Amino acid sequence: MKFYKRIASLVVSAAMLFSLSACSTGSTSPASSQELSEAPQASSSQAPVSSAEPEQPKEVSLLMIGDDLLHEAVMDSGLQADGSYNYDHLFAHIQEDIDAADIAVINQETILGGAEFGYTGYPMFNSPQEVGDAIAKAGFDVVLHATNHTMDKKYKGVQNTLDFWKKYPEIEVLGIHESAADQAKIPVIEKNGIEIAMLNYTYGLNGLKLPEDKPWLVDLIDKDRIASDIERAKDLADLVVVFPHWGTEYTYEPDSNQQDLTEFFAEQGVDLVIGTHPHVIQPVERVTSSSGHEMLVYYSLGNYVSCQDKAPRMLGGMARVTIQKDPDGTITIPEAGITPLVTHFESKNNWNYGVYKIGDYTQDLAAKHGILRSDSSFSLEKMQQLAQQVLGDWIVP
Repeated sequence: MKFYKRIASLVVSAAMLFSLSACSTGSTSPASSQELSEAPQASSSQAPVSSAEPEQPKEVSLLMIGDDLLHEAVMDSGLQADGSYNYDHLFAHIQEDIDAADIAVINQETILGGAEFGYTGYPMFNSPQEVGDAIAKAGFDVVLHATNHTMDKKYKGVQNTLDFWKKYPEIEVLGIHESAADQAKIPVIEKNGIEIAMLNYTYGLNGLKLPEDKPWLVDLIDKDRIASDIERAKDLADLVVVFPHWGTEYTYEPDSNQQDLTEFFAEQGVDLVIGTHPHVIQPVERVTSSSGHEMLVYYSLGNYVSCQDKAPRMLGGMARVTIQKDPDGTITIPEAGITPLVTHFESKNNWNYGVYKIGDYTQDLAAKHGILRSDSSFSLEKMQQLAQQVLGDWIVP
């Protein structure tokens, strides 16, 4: 995936290693004619010089999308004539991107508590489990569940969600747990010879409390706990990723809490942070700890899908990262970027829900967007301008 923005400072060390390797495998100046004439001649019994190719770096491509926020209209878009639900359409326009990624991650903003509670939207969400079926069918490898809406249906909603995901043991579910022992485990995914530890935490639960006898149910942001998790993760994996649910809703810049946590993550040795919750996109940047450790941060990917009533909330982002492991074990992130996405919907009679890469979105679709009923400022041009304003040179097709 060579279209990513190059992160020059992360690549320098890899380039130097490559140069040194070349020097040690024959990149020397030619010998003089005297040296050649005086060199001993190889006998026919000598073994031939090996022509084996030098070991190549290993690479993993990681993709992530933001908040899968199922308001009632989004849920209704999956209702079939026979009363069943299907949500394959939510991922149809990015299916090729999911297929191309080695690891695909989604933030499942709402709990999948099942029909037992009835399906509800804002402010206390409960979504059909068929959304999870569509996530699995699309090919996502990791699902994040630590959000401010995790406890909307209390303990039983979380347990029903965990029970549901047992249908798909190949999917790593982060942020919620069945027991203290389960919470104590550090999730590590191995792809292409690279081991990646993944951690997911939320700032809170909209005022709801964890059951006193189940403090392990949802992963909350707590620096002492996170520092311990990161330390263990560094021992188990080549690279550590943290997915924090953080920030101030509807703001385009990271708040002071995000900035503080970013510094904390960098000092702890985290390599990559991808954030969710503000419902709008926020910048991408590279930060360096006091010890010189470099970390890449996506502050917010915004909404992936929703039915919010303001135009900027229709713009999200798809993070794209290439992780590289050199033959000597050095880990870098040589390529990274973000692809702007547009959530599209129309009318109650034909929701036509879909999420498009902004390069695939059209003026004709924009003219039919249902958001125009509540925010007439929406247009393709406005979405393009906002993406450029917030994301700048990090944008990739």
